[in-house]
Amino acid sequence: MHTSRTRRITLVSLFLVLSVCLAAEQPARTPLAMKNPVQDKNFYLLSAIEWTPAVHALVKADPALSQIGAAKRAAISEAVKSCGSDVPCYAKAALWTDEEIAKLSAALGALASNPPMRQLLDGPVARSGMYVRYKDRLPAEMLGKAWEDAAHKMNLGINVFALGQPGAHSFDTGSYDIKSDAFIRNVQFIALILDNDSKSLDLFFQPTMRFSLEVLRSQLRDEAGRHEPLEKGENKAAVARVPTIQWAKYLYTLIVVLGQGPDKDGVALAPGGRLRLIPAVEAYHEGKAPFILVSGGYVHPAFTHYSEAIEMKRALMDEFGVPESAIIVDPHARVTATNMRNAVRQIYRYGMPFEKKALVTSSKSHIDSVEKAQFQSRDNLGFPSYLPGARLSPFLLEFTPQIGALNTDLADLMDP
Repeated sequence: MHTSRTRRITLVSLFLVLSVCLAAEQPARTPLAMKNPVQDKNFYLLSAIEWTPAVHALVKADPALSQIGAAKRAAISEAVKSCGSDVPCYAKAALWTDEEIAKLSAALGALASNPPMRQLLDGPVARSGMYVRYKDRLPAEMLGKAWEDAAHKMNLGINVFALGQPGAHSFDTGSYDIKSDAFIRNVQFIALILDNDSKSLDLFFQPTMRFSLEVLRSQLRDEAGRHEPLEKGENKAAVARVPTIQWAKYLYTLIVVLGQGPDKDGVALAPGGRLRLIPAVEAYHEGKAPFILVSGGYVHPAFTHYSEAIEMKRALMDEFGVPESAIIVDPHARVTATNMRNAVRQIYRYGMPFEKKALVTSSKSHIDSVEKAQFQSRDNLGFPSYLPGARLSPFLLEFTPQIGALNTDLADLMDP
């Protein structure tokens, strides 16, 4: 009797999980529409709550959520009055405590079964693919975990760019000394603006999210939004050509070139970055793939004005004669793991055959590291964004895209 009842409960639970998985839409095979790329890339769920009227109203009306939101607005208002030139004082007012994060997670998760919230989760949020790591969880758990990720990332932005704590990478630093008069004035100004706008910040997460994003921008770390939307700018010609490709003619979707940043100020394209283009151009002219994807952001030297990808695209066109319609750029990646992850995202979002293999090229030592199995976990997703395949030459490696690449990065505000 007990065994039969347990079996029925287990089957019901399994049915509920399967129903959730089947109801949610698959990630869209088109670029995501973004109103504010820096915010939307980092906090897509929260952006979606803001711009969806029924969900905005639902979250705003919840007593538990609104109570903590009011307390956060009050803390920032008090900071304006009492913190003076003490930046950590302002930061403390904005930061989430572990207790607040847990309470908000439970309260937000309780709204998951409400029809407008469920429609948001199963529709736009599922289509975004940004929470694909939680796709097999029940809505309440998925919503709570997505909130916790966002809260910790807001705290990360404040800790790194307002308080000077170490980030995910050694080059995650701000443009301004956090003890400089200029930066202190900026933080004071940010807090004053938030206090002045408190009535319009009617969702519980908005004061801290705004503080974190404004600090990021005041440190000139807006890389996540640069060149967006790519499909309407740098990648417009290539994206328009994708539907015309007869994919059966090609072994691979594209050839990824991993960038190398110059180690000298004023140099637009590192000599090593240019050399990495040569094997890619050869493979392209051999007909291995219809596109070359160049990848690399604004990384080296610190606060450079040059994107590795943009400069490689320029060289491909000017020196090597590759047409713009055959070149895709990723001007955001800052480390090898995100070079690969972002390439997989573009393969998926631009509607290329996702099951088809691609190629990656760089220096021999660089490709050696990409090929190693342990390298697959060097991102913040918890699972690989690609799987390495055959080594075609010292410079060329096959790889197979993995859907996990779509998930938002939990530790990088400049390339989430």
